[in-house]
Amino acid sequence: MNICHPDGKRSCAACCGLYNVRDGTRSALSHKLEQHTLLFGTVERSAAAICEYKSQVATEEENPPLDEEIHVCEFIGFLDPQQHLVGCMLHPAAKGNEGIDFRGLCHYGSMACKSFFCPAWDEVPPRFRDILLALVDDWHLYGLVMTDVDFVMSLFGLVEQRLGRPLPARKLTRTPAGSILSEMLSWKDSWPLAGKSRLRRSRYYFKSPFHRLNPDFDANMTRFLGTLNFTFDIEAESDGAANIVLVKLENFIAAYERTEE
Repeated sequence: MNICHPDGKRSCAACCGLYNVRDGTRSALSHKLEQHTLLFGTVERSAAAICEYKSQVATEEENPPLDEEIHVCEFIGFLDPQQHLVGCMLHPAAKGNEGIDFRGLCHYGSMACKSFFCPAWDEVPPRFRDILLALVDDWHLYGLVMTDVDFVMSLFGLVEQRLGRPLPARKLTRTPAGSILSEMLSWKDSWPLAGKSRLRRSRYYFKSPFHRLNPDFDANMTRFLGTLNFTFDIEAESDGAANIVLVKLENFIAAYERTEE
């Protein structure tokens, strides 16, 4: 499965630096992507015109990235009229490119864009990918969740340890239990203890030795809360944060077990 662009309902552009900005909220990023898409739609498909567009966007936005080593690409935009898909406007399949690959004109160049695969490709098991695809259908949340392997593995570790068995995607779609788990996944964007933070940091480049499922419940809780603290750059009080997770986890287990009756 292509986790960058799994279908026509959502896609991910985290590796293009989408979330590497001071305001990573959905509204702010959506506005920026709309502006990119409209402006690039007027650009002649020539090297000179595309480079002029790149300079214009870089000058107008002048927003220093959170991590200076990760470029925030000027060519991220919406790839469909419904604004469900985000991605590279230089890609040969993008509108107006007539099958020509213009990615050589971006910051990293064509080969880097073609060859980079985030850790989620190898380290998120297919059964967890299926659950994410069943429950997350928004480009903004999808990119944040799918690319944070520790968030995914620790959350599903907590759920499956408490449940006592693997979690199948088919029993979650359009169920109360699925709705509760969707809410827990949405914490990557709307954590109750995030305060007024407008950061929404992605961890797509983290190559952690702790990605595997951990059999220790407390270790998974620590990892899970750590990913949320990283996302919003906060230091949430651990007992209060853990209580929020535990209450929602118990609600999920009760709802899931009712679906099996």
